[in-house]
Amino acid sequence: MKIGIVGIGSIGGLIAGLIANTKKHELALFTNTEIQKLKLITNGLTIKIPSKNNELVLNQNVFSIYSKDDISNYNSKKCDLVLICTKSNSTLNAAEITKEIISDNGYCISIQNGIGNENIISSIIGFNSVLGGVITHGANRINSTTINWAGIGELFFGSMPLTKIKNKKIDEIIEVFNDAELNASFFQDIRSKIWLKLAINAAVNPLASICGVKNGALLEPALFESACSAMFEVLNVARELGIEIPDNFEMIEVLSNILNSTSENKCSMLQDIINGKTTEIDSICGEVIRKAEVHGIQTPINSILMAIVSGITN
Repeated sequence: MKIGIVGIGSIGGLIAGLIANTKKHELALFTNTEIQKLKLITNGLTIKIPSKNNELVLNQNVFSIYSKDDISNYNSKKCDLVLICTKSNSTLNAAEITKEIISDNGYCISIQNGIGNENIISSIIGFNSVLGGVITHGANRINSTTINWAGIGELFFGSMPLTKIKNKKIDEIIEVFNDAELNASFFQDIRSKIWLKLAINAAVNPLASICGVKNGALLEPALFESACSAMFEVLNVARELGIEIPDNFEMIEVLSNILNSTSENKCSMLQDIINGKTTEIDSICGEVIRKAEVHGIQTPINSILMAIVSGITN
């Protein structure tokens, strides 16, 4: 299969490295900058795996590398599968790249934080071929070519309301991911998983970023209570929208398990603040607040968290 990966940050880099390591597919990596492209060409891509006391070192012979500025050099309409792994604020640009590289019968999976990314992508490439994705693997970027696989999780992907995909293609995509040890599963309607990931992100990312701590620190009782309160607000909004999600007690256990399994991980929002980059606070808490307002639901915790994170980064 010919696979394009747009956005080679923590998650994009992890997925790219693990798929490349199978040596079964033709991979094209699309970076945000010319500098990262040149570093990948020079240094390759390294995936550190603490759980196995091991690392994968992959050179440019196992994938092609392009920056957004030289997309015209790529053999267009070539990719059978495109994975968008950028920050939410780069979704439109990623969708425009995808339009240039995806084959007529190809599929695109958004593996991003926040909600609404799939709608943006669909507006550019069409609704039939867009899938949603959720990943719970923990990863952080040590530098532009080295990714630390901080916690083993799962990858879920599935249909949006207007997606048209055959079972044979689903099986092919699952095989790609599971050969790469990404523990993939398909869901006929992925929106529930996307909202659950949004609830977890709202619980973890802002609070860990404000406190400057790794995920595991949020298990401390006072912080865990605050994280749960933020999460419950998101779940309330999801239920009002008719999204099928577990009850609050079950979600407390889910949050606890995720914090334990990714205890040594610095969340992406904290990494952004440390590196002076724009955070995804607006596409996480901001989206929750906006949808809540439409339905007359109060979200004071998410509003406070968004205000503090926005104040830190301004």
